[in-house]
Amino acid sequence: MKRLDDDEISQLINSHRLAFHYEMKSFCMFPSELSVPVEYIRQMTDELILLEQGQVDKTYETIRVLRQGVIHPKQVLTRIENFVDDHEGWSDLCHVYLQKLVSETLGIEMVLYKEKLNIKPPGGSGFAPHLDTPSLRIAFGDEGPQTFCTVMVAIDDMTVCNGCLRVCTGDWNEDNHVLTMDPEIDLGNPDGAGRVGAIPIDVVDTIVYESVECKGGSIIVFNGFVPHRSAANASSFPRRAVFLTFNPKCEGDFHKRYYEKMNNMRLLWRESESVKVASQKQQQYDEDARAELQAMSTIPK
Repeated sequence: MKRLDDDEISQLINSHRLAFHYEMKSFCMFPSELSVPVEYIRQMTDELILLEQGQVDKTYETIRVLRQGVIHPKQVLTRIENFVDDHEGWSDLCHVYLQKLVSETLGIEMVLYKEKLNIKPPGGSGFAPHLDTPSLRIAFGDEGPQTFCTVMVAIDDMTVCNGCLRVCTGDWNEDNHVLTMDPEIDLGNPDGAGRVGAIPIDVVDTIVYESVECKGGSIIVFNGFVPHRSAANASSFPRRAVFLTFNPKCEGDFHKRYYEKMNNMRLLWRESESVKVASQKQQQYDEDARAELQAMSTIPK
């Protein structure tokens, strides 16, 4: 991937006043001169999709597909995570190039915290209105990073039809952000319902969102308190985008530890669920046995 040198990058960031826009709106879009070549990022995305589960973390979603007038359920890949460190191209793009762009814009050295590639296939669901920071603090609490920003790189062209990102820009920060809901109790499920950072319905109705329509390869950045959402993909093609979370290096480099922590939490959750299922089966067996004995006791001798 051919890139501009550091001086050229700095000149573009300064001439477009990206630091000012980010400070005032908590959001900015990088000029096209700094975009990622679309053929390059699409090739790397295809490579990730072909990898086996286990080499990367993959999430699947059941969607409804209309075929010959009949709706059929279909399981499709919707998200890939934990892939940057094991892929040379993605590692160079995220740990070097995008890290440089976001650090230059924010005026402080940033490091990668986590990554996810959302595929959003045709018919794939959107994302409810939320803030990122509350959920990002869950893994390590007060012992981990507290300040976050998200860098999005569009892989495909983003349109209203295919469920582009929608944001509410403004001077959002720790002391000025919209209210969020308390999460539902899910007994330790790290991927459970009741997402931390979800925005209540009555608050959602007061927020005005802007659609971020852009070309593949475009780069945007917004801070962890920006309300954002997206709609379902109503087009006939996937709407792929990579979302990278960065935090100030002075708050620690937690990238590797984040995925270790999440993998351990998911493993413990699956083990607890297995024990619960086994216990329920045993309870049902005992109840059936008692019912059978009671029925037998009523038979005349």
